[in-house]
Amino acid sequence: MDLKLLKKHMELNYPQVIVEIANSHDGSKEKLFEIIDSISYFSYPNTSVKLQIFSPETIALKDYDWYKTYQEITFDSRFWDDCIKFSNKKVGSVWVDVFDSFGVDAVRRNICLIDGIKLQASVLENHEVLVGLSSLDLTGLRLIINISGYDLNRISQLISDFKKLRPKEIILQIGFQSYPTSIGDTGLQKINVIKNHFENKVCLADHIDAFSNAAIEVPIYSLAMGVDLIEKHICIDRENTKYDYFSSLNAKEFELMFNNINNFLKSKSGSFINSQERKYLENTIQIPILNKKLLLGDLVSIEDVKFRRSGQTGLDFSEIINIQNKFMVLNSDLGNDLSVQSSNFKKAKIGVVIAGRLKSSRLKKKAILPINGKPSIQWCIEGCLNIANVEKVILATSTLSEDSELKKYLVEDNRMFFYQGDPDDVIKRYIGACEKYSIDVVIRVTADCPFISKNIASILLREHFNSGADYTAAKEFSVGTSCEIINVSALRRVINYLGKAEISEYMTWYFQNNPEIFKVNIVNLPDHLIRDFRLTLDYQEDLDMFEELLAELGDNEPSTENIFKTLDLNSRISDINSHISLKYKTDKELIHTLNKRTKIYS
Repeated sequence: MDLKLLKKHMELNYPQVIVEIANSHDGSKEKLFEIIDSISYFSYPNTSVKLQIFSPETIALKDYDWYKTYQEITFDSRFWDDCIKFSNKKVGSVWVDVFDSFGVDAVRRNICLIDGIKLQASVLENHEVLVGLSSLDLTGLRLIINISGYDLNRISQLISDFKKLRPKEIILQIGFQSYPTSIGDTGLQKINVIKNHFENKVCLADHIDAFSNAAIEVPIYSLAMGVDLIEKHICIDRENTKYDYFSSLNAKEFELMFNNINNFLKSKSGSFINSQERKYLENTIQIPILNKKLLLGDLVSIEDVKFRRSGQTGLDFSEIINIQNKFMVLNSDLGNDLSVQSSNFKKAKIGVVIAGRLKSSRLKKKAILPINGKPSIQWCIEGCLNIANVEKVILATSTLSEDSELKKYLVEDNRMFFYQGDPDDVIKRYIGACEKYSIDVVIRVTADCPFISKNIASILLREHFNSGADYTAAKEFSVGTSCEIINVSALRRVINYLGKAEISEYMTWYFQNNPEIFKVNIVNLPDHLIRDFRLTLDYQEDLDMFEELLAELGDNEPSTENIFKTLDLNSRISDINSHISLKYKTDKELIHTLNKRTKIYS
């Protein structure tokens, strides 16, 4: 066999087929050798020959019906030695069916030429045989024990007993010598039960009627059910064979069975996805195709695609999401009816932009008022610097001279930057800051939030890229703890539509009020990150609450979790500013104005 064919056979993992000669030689030495020789020409790469070696005197008494037959079909020990040597030379792998002490002695003399021993169910209680085998070194031999007629408890005990002989392997065999065996008596129903109860391999001894089609089909059924070895009888031809022909196949029929085994193995081998089905799927699958133009810095959402068969190649939608989950954005504009490629993405530059000024009328210069000795804006900046995956933190204020003072309060960090832009149009100020410092996706924070939650920010950032949104925000949160995630391309779109965002300090409304234009993603935060506390700085009561809160926290980090835990236990602190309402939630006139002036009519 050439190396390529051998490699193929190894890959297919051909189960061993033990070709059982039994007594189909009819007591003829010439016929026995002819059968062995025919086995040597089989195309199947994993065959063994099995010989039944016994003596009439040690297998039965003269009163047994088959005694005279045994005399007719047996040979002396010298011939059996020659036969084992011939089988080893011609076939390579030899098994011996042991029934008595005569067979044990044959094994003893030829143990280096034998691969395995088979014990019929009727022999398992034969202490003469067991004692004889116990005197041999069986560590190099496999042992098949036929367990037909035995229940699971007894099988377990048999395995334990035969382990004492220290064979190389113990194989459990189903199928009994009833000629011919009916389909219902094959024992195939035992395979799953045995496999579930024992770790041993299973061998099928098939004795079904050789004149039926099932004779070459049942072994395939057994393989499909998990059998590891097959034992099958052979004869030269059934018409001219006196004994053991009922279930015996001739050489041509064996080749038919081997062909079926080969087909079965091919059908269940190979990679999980073969080349043909992969090619079919690639040629026919409906891939995501853009249904509109997307811009540099955008993300791709399910809203942006239609699914069509196309001559284009491209990513499937799960692949698009997987790429975006690595914080990637589009690296160029993409037109309608185009597929999406991995090359269309680049690593997003993510930055926090803190919008803040010193013009507050309710609490003068609130951004620089100290909380526990540290300016409020510095608490905010430090919290933003702790948000994962952030490259830059930009304090964005106006170009008015009074706001230049804020630069003095920057935290010393190489990711910290200062920007001055449009005094009134906060969206234009954001765009300017992002363009100057090359930001693709911005985390929007306002300077009146000294204790922004890094955990909430991380959740929103992840959900933003996962959804392919333009804008992402939390549904419920303690005011002052959350932020918003916005693509800079979406900010530009607002200005492109309106020219000027007149009330863009209420930036949220431009996105949430226009879901037909922007891909809006509203996220449900986990319960432990949601409370009804007021944690923003706009009134003296807010400042007083923060002072009390930090005093209670002591040396503990002012994380969202620690703040919530403290306020849960100290309602007197949260009550300090709990009466203050949010105008954009309660002032009906303001809400009406915001709805009207932030609506985009494209």
